[in-house]
Amino acid sequence: MRASIHLGRVAGIEIDANWSVLVIFALVAWSLAAVVLPSAAPHQSAAVYWVTGVIGGIIFYGCLLAHELSHSIVARRNGVQVSAITLWLFGGVSQLSGQPRTAGIEALITIVGPLASILLAVAFYVLAVVASAIGGLPLVVSLLSWLAILNLSLGVFNLIPAFPLDGGRLLDSFFWWRSGSRQQGVHAAVQVGRVFSFLFIGFGILEFFTGQVFNGLWIAFIGWFLLSAAGAEEASTASQGLLEGLPVSAAMSAPVVTLADSMTVEEFLRSQAVHHPFTTYPLHDSTGALTGVVRLNQILRAASRGDQGTSLGQLALPMSDIPTSRPDENVAALIQRLGSDLDRRVLVFDSGKLVGILSPSDVARIVSVRQAMASQSPLAA
Repeated sequence: MRASIHLGRVAGIEIDANWSVLVIFALVAWSLAAVVLPSAAPHQSAAVYWVTGVIGGIIFYGCLLAHELSHSIVARRNGVQVSAITLWLFGGVSQLSGQPRTAGIEALITIVGPLASILLAVAFYVLAVVASAIGGLPLVVSLLSWLAILNLSLGVFNLIPAFPLDGGRLLDSFFWWRSGSRQQGVHAAVQVGRVFSFLFIGFGILEFFTGQVFNGLWIAFIGWFLLSAAGAEEASTASQGLLEGLPVSAAMSAPVVTLADSMTVEEFLRSQAVHHPFTTYPLHDSTGALTGVVRLNQILRAASRGDQGTSLGQLALPMSDIPTSRPDENVAALIQRLGSDLDRRVLVFDSGKLVGILSPSDVARIVSVRQAMASQSPLAA
């Protein structure tokens, strides 16, 4: 079962929805149909309330998408690639492939999200006022008013200075600008964010023991999530700092074993698998030209299905889908350029000759080594 459902593309950006969206969608529709609308516009049938509630839930996620699209569009205009937007339990996340070049660009990319939500709040408020003035249905006026309040709340909540909320990234960009170091900026912002995380957790516990069990658990869970996200952000930034100045040649796996794309799964398992520790194999045709890359797990899955006669070329990703690099390219710059595409492995070429492969495990290994080196005292060194 896939964790996310692909919804399509908007402005050239892939849009996905995590299964957890269904939980919030159901809560939004239920709260509208059972609580908000019956109180604001009584004497309607249950069916009318539920239809309106479902429509409100759809518009709600449209507003979340608009919030994330504003981040993504501004990011692309400032040279930061966006691989996808994923809607999930806590709203949405824009998956940026790389980092902004300056603190100012990061602040710009960040602030447009809350501004988009606040502008949507103003638009829905104006529509509600107009609808009320012309004698619109109370149900419609109530829904528009609720959407105005919700978007305003979303914009303001996102300005809380804690990762991964927009306020945390704005604080990061401020400290980055003051210190001149993004790593120091993230570290300082994380310390502030942890204070807010503990405040959320503490308030949630207080709510729980004063009888507000659900609210208390939810608020405490948000605090825990913010605390975890802050730690992950700092660890990621520290890892990127360890990779600064490191060439791809120092992290890649070499030499590379290439295989004929006509080799079958059975032939590979019988003659090659036991002799090599590799998990990625570039393939070549009869002329020696590279045609694609196959992963060990793909071969093993084919074998488990009984497809021993399948050729490796039939399982491989074509060369057009495989990212490439040079031995002298900076690893940090490469990760910024590729983002999640690093998962597909990177073929390293020197003057047209394949000299190595870089994988996420190679990057993790070199980060661990550099962390160990950095942790040694001068005396131990």
